[in-house]
Amino acid sequence: MPQTMQKYLFKAHAVALSGSIRKPYHQELGDHLAIATYAGSRGRTECSNRDFAIGEDIAYDFAYTEIVAGQTDANIYQTTVTAQVKGLRIGKRLAVDEVTCRLRSVYDSRTYPGRCLPRILPVGSTIRNLRIDGQVQELRMPPAFFADQKSHDAFFAGDRDQDTVFQPGFIPEPIHVAGFGTVFYAEWTWVHPQERHQQRLTMLRLALGSDFGAEVDVGSGDSDGIGWPPTSP
Repeated sequence: MPQTMQKYLFKAHAVALSGSIRKPYHQELGDHLAIATYAGSRGRTECSNRDFAIGEDIAYDFAYTEIVAGQTDANIYQTTVTAQVKGLRIGKRLAVDEVTCRLRSVYDSRTYPGRCLPRILPVGSTIRNLRIDGQVQELRMPPAFFADQKSHDAFFAGDRDQDTVFQPGFIPEPIHVAGFGTVFYAEWTWVHPQERHQQRLTMLRLALGSDFGAEVDVGSGDSDGIGWPPTSP
C-alpha cells in the first residue's frame, strides 16, 4: 500500500533584534519580538514594538515579526517568516532605514513520500540605506535576493533544485570600519549543511568595538518543515 502523508509540520522562528552592549557598560538587549510556530501547527503570529531606545546608543522607530503558516490549497503548504526593523540607529555612526528578513517556505504534498522537505527562499529580504558615518554603503546581496518572480516560481515548482543561486552559502564580504567595528549582512545559511533541511537568515549582524562595544543581530529568522512521517529528503 502506498505510504500517505499524515500531516505537515510547520517550523519557524523570528527575532527582530537581539544581542548585548559590552562597553562602556554591560546591557543585555534581549530577544525583541521573538516568535515561533507552536508544536509544528499552522496559524498566524505577529508582534510589534515602537520607539525603543537606550539613550543614543541603540534605538529604532519600529520593529515587527510575523509568521504565517498554513495550507493554501489541497496540496500546498506555505510558511512565511518576517523579522523587520525600521529606523535603526547605533550611536551617531550607523543608521539604517529598514532591515527586513523574510523566508518563504513551500511544500507540495504531491511529492510525498519521495520528497518530505520544503523549498525555501529569502523572498522579500532587503536592507534599505545602510549608512556608516553618513555614507550609504553598497551592499552585494546574494543573487537569490533579487531574482524575479518567474525564477522564484520555477524554484518553488521544483525546476531549479540544482541551481546553486537558490541555495544558501553565498555570504557577502563584511564591511570593516576602523575604530567602529565590523558589519555583516545577508548571512543566509543551512543550519545543518549535511542535512540541507533548516535554513537561517540574519540580515544584519554588528560586531562593534572601540569606544562603544556591542554584538547585535537585526532581522533574524529560520524556517524548515517536513511532511510526516518523514521518509527521505
